[in-house]
Amino acid sequence: MPSWPITAATFILMHKAPADPDASREALAFFDWAYRKGDGMAEELDYIPLPGSVVDLVHEAWRSITDSAGKPLFAMK
Repeated sequence: MPSWPITAATFILMHKAPADPDASREALAFFDWAYRKGDGMAEELDYIPLPGSVVDLVHEAWRSITDSAGKPLFAMK
């Protein structure tokens, strides 16, 4: 079973109701791309990719980030 030895923590902190929804939407799109396309790159660097279940939890949390009308900024593709 793979393990994830953590020597440092990295966080993506975003407001649930950001002042600039377009910029937040772009940031979420970038991180989504990294989660969808990064497995191969991680393996090439001898890292273990995050399990899909963990990525799903992250995506679910992103649904709470909304615009001023309460519409989620992140939508699964």
